[in-house]
Amino acid sequence: MSRTSLREITHLVISLIVLTVAFTYPSMRPDMLAIVAIGVGSGFLLHELAHKFTAQRYGYFAEYEASPIGLMLAIALRVLTGIVFAAPGAVMIYGKRVPDSLFEDSYLDSNQTSKEFAYISVSGVVVNLILAVSFFLASQYVIPHSLIHTIFTTGAFINVVLAGFNMIPFGPLDGAKVWRYNPVLWGMVGIPSIILFLFINW
Repeated sequence: MSRTSLREITHLVISLIVLTVAFTYPSMRPDMLAIVAIGVGSGFLLHELAHKFTAQRYGYFAEYEASPIGLMLAIALRVLTGIVFAAPGAVMIYGKRVPDSLFEDSYLDSNQTSKEFAYISVSGVVVNLILAVSFFLASQYVIPHSLIHTIFTTGAFINVVLAGFNMIPFGPLDGAKVWRYNPVLWGMVGIPSIILFLFINW
């Protein structure tokens, strides 16, 4: 059963605010913050929820948790280098629920497979790619340089950045888990992420 705690909501909101500031900096006008918040709100929140719900579908307990280091890096690197480090936290997976357990909150840490974790990892990126394409296509049907056009193009840019960043096959990023399981699966998602990023920003 899907459950969202007050702690998880708090961590999501804090991460959303930090990412919005990071993507908006140095233009911190209220209108730009609001526009970026729409893109970040769709891309970041739905990305993490895709991880959470996919993990729950496989029977795991999953909850988003913000990373203090990730939050600080998001702001510091943006200010110092202009690069957005889009890893303010992650969905933590604690293990599968014990079948027919006498205790509601009893979990096992066994039976975790690389296949399940690869699909859990790739689910968030797939959501970002779908959103990026949707925002980009929608931007083609509105008046250029209008408010709505800016919202759509900003949403497309943020989502494709989130997709590309998370597919980097390094460290704790989603791309590393997918690559370890199956490089072909990584290519099926990672290569379109790169192509879409170049196309949208051409």
